[in-house]
Amino acid sequence: MGEGYEGVQVGGYLMKFAHFADIHLGYEQYNLPWRAEDFFQSFKRAAEIAVKEGVDFAIISGDLFHRNVPSPRTILEAIEVLRIFKEKGIPVFAIEGNHDKSMRESAYHLLENLGLLNLLGFRKERVEGDYLTSEKVEGAYLVKGVFKDLEIIGDKHRTKWQIEKILPLLKGGGKSILVLHQVVKEVVDIDLEMSWDITIDQLPEADYYAFGHVHMHREKRIGDSFLVYPGSLERYDSREASKFIIYFDRLEIREGEEKGFCLVENFRPRFVRVETRDLFSISVDAEKKEEAEMKFLEILRNLNKSAIAVAKIACSENLDSKKLLEIALGNLKHAEISVKRKGLEEIPVIIPERQFFNDFELKLLEILREEEEHAIKTAIEMIKEHLGFEKKEKGESTREEVKEVREEKRKRVTLFDFL
Repeated sequence: MGEGYEGVQVGGYLMKFAHFADIHLGYEQYNLPWRAEDFFQSFKRAAEIAVKEGVDFAIISGDLFHRNVPSPRTILEAIEVLRIFKEKGIPVFAIEGNHDKSMRESAYHLLENLGLLNLLGFRKERVEGDYLTSEKVEGAYLVKGVFKDLEIIGDKHRTKWQIEKILPLLKGGGKSILVLHQVVKEVVDIDLEMSWDITIDQLPEADYYAFGHVHMHREKRIGDSFLVYPGSLERYDSREASKFIIYFDRLEIREGEEKGFCLVENFRPRFVRVETRDLFSISVDAEKKEEAEMKFLEILRNLNKSAIAVAKIACSENLDSKKLLEIALGNLKHAEISVKRKGLEEIPVIIPERQFFNDFELKLLEILREEEEHAIKTAIEMIKEHLGFEKKEKGESTREEVKEVREEKRKRVTLFDFL
């Protein structure tokens, strides 16, 4: 920990851990296989830094993988990096994110069976281990991480409707870390256009809130605690560009987001930058074709050849997009270019959903957007509950309906059935 370090002790021990999120292993951004290698190398660099810093454990707050069924190569990449921690005796605690969660067993369970990570959240069966314990909660088991006398509590990404019912069950008994892959309203309301899942006042008490899902590094104080999104380790899209270059009347360059993870000592986060490939977001506006090409070329001359550029060029005259792309690819590793003829396209006005729908309808929309087989069934049950369907009077039920009711009564409805 270093001499002179003063902080809260956990089990008589000064604690230090790494907080990662949104790693997205296997993401072939822009259909480029070498981009998946970039995401892997960023995670590897981050792990090596964390181990060198002497962390006691690591937390992955969801989306270790870009897909819920990662390729064999992507799984091997995860194994290679997680072994960096295992070889030093550093436990890793993780939850599933919206990209890599599964209805059944996922790649996380494989990694857990290999002794490479400890998966947090609700399960059907009790799990006990060196760093895991289970608490029975309404017919299911909440699997929690333990490090000395610290509890690490979390669950996989849930819909807005589900998470608000689960949150009260995620409260720790003493010192605790809450690990979730959800969007907190008060964090994204300031400068990010994202739909939110929960509000701060819904959160149970914890000494540190290790969150994922928001790709930009953000920190917010909640009393004496910190709610932290470390952000993604790589540049996931052009909103996370290393620089925003705008050339309208004059050239303007704005710094983008740094990428990395958080080192946490005494529950106080410190952002650690991780080197990534540059991704530039370029916007050009011009009246003449020659002016547009000149502005674009001027920008390209100042970019490094290993970078990626995502460019939007608007001009009053027709542009040769193929020619512009060839020029860009001669100066960069990769480029994505879109051109627009000014005055021919009208930008649609986006009206917030809240102006059309009430809270119940918004929850229903959120559930139906889930790409999972249980979403329709969950939505139907939610509608039934909301409309207060009542049973028919005696004698009106069909034989099939009576049979269904009897079978339903024999079933024991548990928390796990709800999840």
